[in-house]
Parts: sequence; C-alpha cells; structure tokens
Amino acid sequence: MPSLLPISVVIPTYNRPDSLKRTLDCMLSKEHIPNHIVIIDQSAEEEVRRRNLASIANHTEKIDTNIEYIYQDKPSSTASRNTGFMRAYNEIVVYSDDDVDACDDTFYNVAELMFDGGVSLIAGIDDNTPPSASSLGYLFGTKSYRQRAIGHVTASMLGRYPDSVKGEVRTRWAMGYFFAVKKSCAERWGILWDERLTGYAYAEDLDYTFSYCKQSEEENLRCILSDKVRVRHLASNEHRTPSQRSTYAYVINREYLSGKHKMGVRSYLAMRWSNFAHMLLRLLKKQNAGDLLRAQIKCNRNKKRIRRGEITPDLYEG
Repeated sequence: MPSLLPISVVIPTYNRPDSLKRTLDCMLSKEHIPNHIVIIDQSAEEEVRRRNLASIANHTEKIDTNIEYIYQDKPSSTASRNTGFMRAYNEIVVYSDDDVDACDDTFYNVAELMFDGGVSLIAGIDDNTPPSASSLGYLFGTKSYRQRAIGHVTASMLGRYPDSVKGEVRTRWAMGYFFAVKKSCAERWGILWDERLTGYAYAEDLDYTFSYCKQSEEENLRCILSDKVRVRHLASNEHRTPSQRSTYAYVINREYLSGKHKMGVRSYLAMRWSNFAHMLLRLLKKQNAGDLLRAQIKCNRNKKRIRRGEITPDLYEG
C-alpha cells in the first residue's frame, strides 16, 4: 500500500473524462500519494460525469485516499477552486489541472518542502515546456531582463518562469497547472480566487498567486520553484488557434489585473506595447491578428469600467 501524505489536492474538471482518469491513475500510482483529493466536476453531459465517477470508484476500492466528488452546474474555474479550497482539510493544498502527470516523488517533495516553516508556496515545473530560445520578449515587454533569474510578473501583466531551475528559485507567481500553498496563510490573508474572472485560467492563476506571493513577502515567507517538484502538463504541446473570446479575455483581464494590483502608468503602457507585438506575431502566423486589435480598442473604450471590476460577458464579444 502507498503511504499517505497530509495533502489536499483540488482538481476542477470540465468535459475531459480521459484526462481526469489519466491524472488520477498517475497521481495515485506512486509510492507516496495525497490522502485527500477534491474533484469539482463541471461537465455538462451526464455520461461524462458518470465516467468521472467510475474513475474515482476504481481508486476508492483499492486505496485509503479520500476522494470527494462535487458537481458544479455552472462552469467556472475560480468558483470551483474556491469550493475545493473550502473542502480541503489539510494545511498543504495543491491546485492541479485535470491533465497533469505528477512525477514519481513530486508529492513527497511537496510535503517535505512545505513542512519547512519558511516556505509558503511551491510552483511545479512542467517537463513538457521547452526553454525559451528567443530574447525578443525582453524588447516587447513579455518578460523582464532584470528579473530573468526568478519567476516574475512583468509590467505588461504576464507571468514568466526562468528558463532553467536548479535547486530552489524564488518566484512571485505560479502557473495554475500545479502549485501548492498553505491553507492557513490563504485564510489569514483572505486570499480567494477572483470569481469576476471566468473562462481564462491564465489571468485567474496569475491574480491568485501574485496576491499570495506578495503577502508572503511581507511576512518573509518564501515562494519557490523547485527542481524536486516536477510534472508533465499534457496540454503544453497542444496547439490551439486563439479564439475570439480568448483573445478579448487576454487583453481585458490583464487590464483589470493591472488596476487591481495597482501596477501604475508603466503597466498601462507596457500592456499596449506587448499587445502590439503580439498582434505582429499573429500577423506572421496568420492567427486572427484583427481580433487582438479589436480587443484592444474595446478595452480602451471600457477602461474605467474594466478597472472597477465590472467584467461582464459582453466585454468578451466582438
């Protein structure tokens, strides 16, 4: 029997029964596994939900891990993660996507590192993400040269990891596919997932983890990337042509976060400069560059409304 670790894992899922099954199979096949998993199923089809329940039952018959299943009829990654956090009963809470293979010692290393009182967040490293070979991001504001050695948030409201992580490296944010926090810290600081943000996980992840890391810094707690905490994010190698809605969310949600985090005039200008560069890149790749231009125009026209947090579905429509 595997040894159980005092870790609660929160996994939202939406219409991906094969991915969820693989994630659970991988997570629960290790020598050291979490003792609590909360699955928030937002799948629309009953058949998909039935398959998800079957995958859960396959494991609960064999191991002692407590796997909770919660059905949420309105899809929202932020609302589902808040629900999962409320149900988590361990001090260590891991947020994981439903398409992640955890490497052999990942959960054991999470527990070992988090029991160090000075660590409050660990961001997982994705072995499926190749290092960036381009330096153009420094020119166009999509990554910071000054902060290139750490995980950082740019003035253009984009999160970046360093190209190489050896040992422990400081970070000021975490990608949402896999990261760990301490429940007592999030509760003490009142940090929740912002449910104004829906359907675009990048901005939601950035907002939550950036808020958490800033509070950690104020209390001299460490937020780290560690080469001992590795996963394979299976979506990393999937190519997706940007949809119109995701393009509008890319522009509008970052505008909202810039105001929420009080990033200032420099951020306002940096976002527009980086969006312009992104538009040029889309032109070269023939990927709906016009959508990005129209999204920026709509963002400019609704700037005050967006910065007040009035994020409504019509903003994401062309």
